Amino acid sequence: MIYFMDHLTDLLKTLQLSVNTYFFRGVGCWNMQIQYRPQGLFYVVLKGQCYFQERGNEELLLLEEGDIVALPTGGNHWVCDSPAGRDLSLQDVAKVGPNSELLLVKTGNIEALATGGEPVVQERAENTTNKETKLLCGIMSYDISMNYPFLKDLPCFIHTSTHNDSDAEGIKSFVNILEKESETLSPGSTLMVDRLTEMLTVQLLREHMGQMKEPNGYMAALSDPKIGLALNLIHTETDEKWTVDSLCKVAGLNRTSFTEKFVAMLGATPKYYLTNTRMQKAKNSLQHSNDSMLCIAERTGYASEAAFSKAMKKHFNKTPGQIRKG
Repeated sequence: MIYFMDHLTDLLKTLQLSVNTYFFRGVGCWNMQIQYRPQGLFYVVLKGQCYFQERGNEELLLLEEGDIVALPTGGNHWVCDSPAGRDLSLQDVAKVGPNSELLLVKTGNIEALATGGEPVVQERAENTTNKETKLLCGIMSYDISMNYPFLKDLPCFIHTSTHNDSDAEGIKSFVNILEKESETLSPGSTLMVDRLTEMLTVQLLREHMGQMKEPNGYMAALSDPKIGLALNLIHTETDEKWTVDSLCKVAGLNRTSFTEKFVAMLGATPKYYLTNTRMQKAKNSLQHSNDSMLCIAERTGYASEAAFSKAMKKHFNKTPGQIRKG
């Protein structure tokens, strides 16, 4: 665990992870189907209970107050008030969020509120004495063009509860603060809720990693004392430019053994991974900073803009100028 925490921070920064928050309220009999999106989302049950089902999975999962389900890489699924609710005919299509972050097909009495109280979907029942379910929904956004094994090896589905054990105390604290901020609507609450939801996303990933008994693929590489250390050095690289030979030396392996183990775990050679990480960081700087082209080129390990431009064109099929313009 100690090897990949800084690495995870760097990865999420490079991937430009952000989370927008919405609150769903269902009363009586209701059902909603979420269409596939390439990025993830998660639900926290704040009040009541509901049922959750992934497309292609016959299991209907009961979610009670304090339960959390996450789909880090997206996926079609249903959320409904009861097992019978799954069979309700879907009537309306609604887009959630200013940029259509979520496509919702629904029926029944459902209300969706953006952080700050602005309704995005509203169909409330006059009689609210029926059973009520309140959900916090975090809609993740990240750069899916990033060619990182981490994205490929993210779990399709995570289920946890704030009532499980002491390890869930951190998540429970986030949820309690989130619920309080969503209800008070104090100055800055919108920003607070979105940032706290980002932190909750990281906490969910950390808990998932910590609970993996036999990590495989990228997760195994992160927790490996030799390869994980090398990954951490690659992702925290600053002025010192690492080479495959210097990484081998730090990891305590000869070049052949290091390369074979690296490729077996990550599906890429150390040289490619090192270059790809630098290129992705350079792309991020071009898109989200005002640093000069030469400054970014030198930081990436190139002595001239021409050499840097040629490398970026080869890696992304776009010049630095095209990447900067978006």
